[in-house]
Amino acid sequence: MPSSPMEITDLEVFSAIARLGSFNAAAAELRLAAPSVSNRIAGLERRLGTTLFVRGARGSTLTPAGQRLVGYARRCLDLLDQAVHSLDTGTPERLVLAAPNSFAATVFPLAFGALDGLAIAAHGRVAHSREVVEQVRDGSAHGGFLLTQVATGSLRSERLGASPMVAVCRPGHRLLGNPELTPDDLARSALVVYRWDAEGEPLAAVFDHPERRRDTPVHTTGSPEAAIRLAIASDHIAVVPRFATRTFLRAGHACPLPVRLPRWNVELRFVYLAANADNPGIAALLDSLPRLREELCG
Repeated sequence: MPSSPMEITDLEVFSAIARLGSFNAAAAELRLAAPSVSNRIAGLERRLGTTLFVRGARGSTLTPAGQRLVGYARRCLDLLDQAVHSLDTGTPERLVLAAPNSFAATVFPLAFGALDGLAIAAHGRVAHSREVVEQVRDGSAHGGFLLTQVATGSLRSERLGASPMVAVCRPGHRLLGNPELTPDDLARSALVVYRWDAEGEPLAAVFDHPERRRDTPVHTTGSPEAAIRLAIASDHIAVVPRFATRTFLRAGHACPLPVRLPRWNVELRFVYLAANADNPGIAALLDSLPRLREELCG
């Protein structure tokens, strides 16, 4: 057990070093003397009874104990920032939303749009799905958006819908105009497939055709937006959730390709604490769920 409570400055220094990978860079950012930063971390390590960083010629890296602490430290600092912000009656109320990187680019603009005309300043935070759940549960985020069936425990969960996997390509791609294609028809095409987690690996394996050349492998990515941008800029075909294609299709930057894919769907959900149901921002999002469902899965 720590011999004395951790100070806020300890967490700020620790988080800065973890983010920047350098004691000196953290000292410069926080405008502290380098010896003060070193002394802070040494004192924190003594109180916790463990080593938090390994210092080397190329910078400082987190130990396993430091990796466990970093998420808690950041959430503590986020909560403190929210507490201070909430007491400032001269600023709009703040709403913190979390979402995985693969969903954030699509859902945050829609969520922010639902708050138009309200005195609410939204902050969209990118995190892994399980981190989204943890942040909503501990209060460092008011609500979160999820892509997969992550256990949410005591959180309230609203289903937004299921988004099927689809194929898109750039305008003018040689395969456009075919009435229907199968995965086998793509054996000679460059592919990039969205892989959301281990469950997504079998989908990528569908395209491992015996005729596929070794110099045309199937790429995978956890970012559907990155997959679509690659397809737009080249002859790649992107296999991604339909929700991620909406902006690109409407702008005419990408075209749907009629590939008969296996029935893979990505589940979309909005989660929040029951205690936050009366929060004006959460209430506005709950009222906007029909529109969000239509935009994402309609």
